[in-house]
Amino acid sequence: MPICPNCRVELAETAKHCPLCHAPVQQAQPVQPTESTQPPQTSEPGPAASAYPELAIDVDQFERLTEPQKRKVFLELSAVLSIIACLTVLAVELLIERRVGWSLYPVASIAYLYVIVAVPVAMRGRGWTAAWAVAIATPLYLLALDLFDPSSSWFPAIGAPIVAVVEATVMACAALISRMGRRGLNAIGVALVGASAVCIGVEIVLDAARGRPVYPEWSAIVAITCLPIAGALAYLHYRVMRRASLKKLFHL
Repeated sequence: MPICPNCRVELAETAKHCPLCHAPVQQAQPVQPTESTQPPQTSEPGPAASAYPELAIDVDQFERLTEPQKRKVFLELSAVLSIIACLTVLAVELLIERRVGWSLYPVASIAYLYVIVAVPVAMRGRGWTAAWAVAIATPLYLLALDLFDPSSSWFPAIGAPIVAVVEATVMACAALISRMGRRGLNAIGVALVGASAVCIGVEIVLDAARGRPVYPEWSAIVAITCLPIAGALAYLHYRVMRRASLKKLFHL
């Protein structure tokens, strides 16, 4: 069978050009079969070879795309799938209950999921800009969930403060880790300190929302557990692993 000199794909015998690059195909000279190579004749000839389609799908076409093109394809497909999912949920509730109620929750969740997935992809190389975009989308998502149920209002007293505590702690830890010249066990220690701070902040917010005296209880247990481990990891990173060989330290 003839082979395209550019794409290196096999073509049909009757093809005049490659359907991918439209390069002209030179027909190879047929080899005269000999008695030893000629296949035995059968009484029922096989079906005639059909012409190669003019429009073919190359399975490797996606791999040949550039990184911006791949990101664009991913964003478009994600947007289309998200819209289809939202419309499906809304249509199901409209057909069954003749109103729009509970379907707003999955619609908001799908939209928020698309934001936290698509924004980092679209803003690749601009990590802090993507982080701020996600940080803004998170309280808006929780506010939407609160507004969907007018019988209760938990976002101003609980949702917004907890989101602020979590996002501020995550941003601070990420900024501190990004400035470390040599990251390793020290990054894990910073994450443990951040987890302790989040737990303490969440308990303070919950106590204040319920009108109770602010007194850390379970969060103090978390902090007492995590902070010594964070200190030990920092000591191992800065005092032991920087100056000592791990093989000598652990007698390997």
